[in-house]
Amino acid sequence: MNHRVLFVLCTFLVGGYALGQNTRSAVSIHGNDANPCSVPSPCRTFAKAITVTNSGGEIIALDSGGYGPFTIDRAVSVRPIPGAYAGLAPSSSDGIGVYAGVNDDVILRGITINGLGGSNLTGITFGSGRTLTIQNCSIDRMTGTGISDVSAGMLVVSDTTVTNSYTGVQVGNGNVGDPTVFATISGSRMDHNSFGVAVYQTGRATVTNTVLSHNSGTGLEVLSQVPTLAADVVIERSTLSDNTYGLYAAAGGGTATIRASNCTISHNTTGVSSNNAQLAPILSRQNNTLQGNATNGTFTATFSAD
Repeated sequence: MNHRVLFVLCTFLVGGYALGQNTRSAVSIHGNDANPCSVPSPCRTFAKAITVTNSGGEIIALDSGGYGPFTIDRAVSVRPIPGAYAGLAPSSSDGIGVYAGVNDDVILRGITINGLGGSNLTGITFGSGRTLTIQNCSIDRMTGTGISDVSAGMLVVSDTTVTNSYTGVQVGNGNVGDPTVFATISGSRMDHNSFGVAVYQTGRATVTNTVLSHNSGTGLEVLSQVPTLAADVVIERSTLSDNTYGLYAAAGGGTATIRASNCTISHNTTGVSSNNAQLAPILSRQNNTLQGNATNGTFTATFSAD
């Protein structure tokens, strides 16, 4: 065989392999990971389906069942079909790890993650990617964090519940030289955790229309412990109730800032608390309800909207 024929044959085989990747892959409790992960011939696990799905493609669960933890390394959308339950039950690792490329957008919809014990379990870790969108998901009983964001990308959480975990959503916690971490949380609930939402140095978050309640520690905690670094949160139209602290800001180094607008902060042991009014200010737009707490506390200053 001459070199030209060999080159054409290799090009055909490589091209054929690329064309064999799926734009839409499917999983089923009746599937098999030896299958091509197509709708007519689905795989059994999301982990296998990801390996045969093109970047920008989607993976769907065709019926209700447990599909096992998995890692995402490319731009994909993962969801069950309407009416189906797609569950994960991690016991020794993250439920879902997102470690995608810098230009990759990942979407998770309608996924349920229930922890089965194990040490420091995290429901979803966002390690890298351009955006991670989490919609209509339920995360319960994580010994660590429900959703952990340490990426340089943008985390978008909506209509999602995290319960009975150590921390509902954690944003940031980096060191000097680490990327700034951005997140938005809307229309969600963080209930019966130790901490509802925790934003640490390098973290920037906007929280809207969200309920943070019955958390044994803090509804919203903003903390910086590294000099020169900052944590910053805007929270609006949200409810913080029946926590030990509703809003809590602390700075042992750097700055930690909370700006609250049109929030209801009630029936907490302490409504608002800061360890340092200059380095860890909790600012009010003067339209919040701070009532009915065992100790209401006071905002450190006010701010106005432009």
